This record gives sequence, C-alpha cells and structure tokens, in this order.
Amino acid sequence: MDLPEVQQSARLKAAVPLGDTESLWRLRVRTDDTVTRPADATALVEANIPRDDEPESGQEPDGQTPAP
Repeated sequence: MDLPEVQQSARLKAAVPLGDTESLWRLRVRTDDTVTRPADATALVEANIPRDDEPESGQEPDGQTPAP
C-alpha cells in the first residue's frame, strides 16, 4: 500500500491467503468500500484506495487513529 504505484491507483484487487487474517484486516483498515470473497484457499479483495488528502477508514480527519 505504500508503493507509489499503489498510491497513484484508485482501485485495489488482490488475492490473500484465507488464513492471513492480519493482512485482510489491514487492507480493510487502509481502503474504502472493501469487498472480500472466498476463492479456493484465498480471499479475493477489491477496494477503493483513498486519496492522500482523504483520511483512511477508521481515522480522524487529522490522520490520527481514534482512541478506543
């Protein structure tokens, strides 16, 4: 997600191993309108990538993560 090529994109499509819950969770946190669906031993992920000037999902407008 930190690569310039990814940051310049508007949409993400990825295949993630089903057992890799941490990666799936991080993708959900860092993208908008995330959709996952199973495909054999993987999860297919499609999501919108927020622009640099938009806060990520789960963040306040100042870029900070809200306190629990």
